[in-house]
Amino acid sequence: RSVTKETGESLTINCVLRDASYALGSTCWYRKKSGSTNEESISKGGRYVETVNSGSKSFSLRINDLTVEDGGTYRCGNGWSCDYSCAHYAGCGDG
Repeated sequence: RSVTKETGESLTINCVLRDASYALGSTCWYRKKSGSTNEESISKGGRYVETVNSGSKSFSLRINDLTVEDGGTYRCGNGWSCDYSCAHYAGCGDG
């Protein structure tokens, strides 16, 4: 889904595992900027704050103090899927 925010605001992106039988392991986040074909990995920390809920097998990424550079399409990954392009694996979800 598409979300529009103003510079300086914050945004929370949620991710839930598609397969409830799959263990929630290490997590990762990716961003693909408009017009780009490359996904870049997002380093957690600073303006990027992750919250993990093991019970519901969900996790979220909060981006504080948004800038124009934060624009793009976000994806999440879990476990082994973090080593590959998130778009191709069932362990990933759309952000």
